Amino acid sequence: MGRLRDLARRMPGLCRMREIGRSRGGRSLQVLSVGSGRRSVLVVGGPHPNEPVGYATVSFLAGLVVERAELREGVSWHFLPCVDPDGAALNSEWTNLPIDLHIEHRYFYRPSLAEQPEWTFPIPWREGLHRFGLPEQEALADLVDELEPAVAVSLHNSEFGAPFFVASRDVPGLAGQLGAVAARHGLPVAGAAPGDVVGWPQLGPGVFAMPPVEELVIRDHDADAPAFGAHLTHHAARHGTLTLLPEVPRWHTATVFETSPPIALDVLARALAGEAAEVRHLIGQAALPDEVFARGTADTLAVTDTVVRSWQQRAAGTAPVPDGELAEAHYTRVMLTLRAAGMAVRAAAEAPPSRTVLAARARLEKLLYERAERSQRQLRTTPIPLRRLVAVQACAALAAVELTR
Repeated sequence: MGRLRDLARRMPGLCRMREIGRSRGGRSLQVLSVGSGRRSVLVVGGPHPNEPVGYATVSFLAGLVVERAELREGVSWHFLPCVDPDGAALNSEWTNLPIDLHIEHRYFYRPSLAEQPEWTFPIPWREGLHRFGLPEQEALADLVDELEPAVAVSLHNSEFGAPFFVASRDVPGLAGQLGAVAARHGLPVAGAAPGDVVGWPQLGPGVFAMPPVEELVIRDHDADAPAFGAHLTHHAARHGTLTLLPEVPRWHTATVFETSPPIALDVLARALAGEAAEVRHLIGQAALPDEVFARGTADTLAVTDTVVRSWQQRAAGTAPVPDGELAEAHYTRVMLTLRAAGMAVRAAAEAPPSRTVLAARARLEKLLYERAERSQRQLRTTPIPLRRLVAVQACAALAAVELTR
């Protein structure tokens, strides 16, 4: 944010900083606009507040656009550095530290789906339209409707695996360009579909299409409200916007996985279910209050249950599990178990202290540390330099803008 404010201060004729709204916690949502071209491009950082790579990419790309006039030819750029500043603040104890798997998850926060600005656009519900009431989402929707962007880029990162991209539609040459961008920076795209996009249409190697909202949103009409809504992609489609989500991993893993019989997924499912059950038992002892960390923990455990069921269904078949699919399953297990344990620790810290609560919290702390150490050892992890991740995201954004001219 400081870099963007500095650009606006130093280049007042070219750059303009403005507030488009405020978060639930009262934090300002600021947008930096650069240039005055007819075609608008929107770049969004922090759609998930536990994904800090995008913050660096916004800063780098804004500076690049200011320096290079050819990138502004006919184009105005608009940078929303963080769409969830409250969530970013809850991750601030680790995002500015050297990358460390245990420290990251000890101070980790990821909101439940119903509290994520990017995934809470209104959807039909029963006899009407359900709105989630998040001021961050409403400010983002208003900004999209104001700009009617030709391209919108939402910057994501994962912990492990290979880069992949999600696009709102197929654009000739885009999939090839995105694959080339990743390879050029030593990060070839995913061979198998990562867990987040399994079953989604594939536009090319490592590039997937966002499905229609009706194929994604589970409308449980017995519930008081839907678990999540439409995505930014679906809202922006009314303006003909090409929306692109570049997802890059923060860790390289040296462990080699081999094609295995389906029982390998059943073993992983049982392990993940057991780890989730241990966290559930401990948070039951801690009597967690209903606050952000408890809701985040519950949401992660609900996702875990869904993943366990899908692995068990897959393991009931006879088809072998390819090496890429097995690797993604291992990464998912690590991600979910560390997230659940980490947020449970933070939730337990908010509970009224008692001997039982303190014992549960100590056990959760130990469990988190042991799982992080085990994961680093088993996956043989090394951090990927931030500059390479920023380069992939920035080049992907530039490629999308160029191919939609």
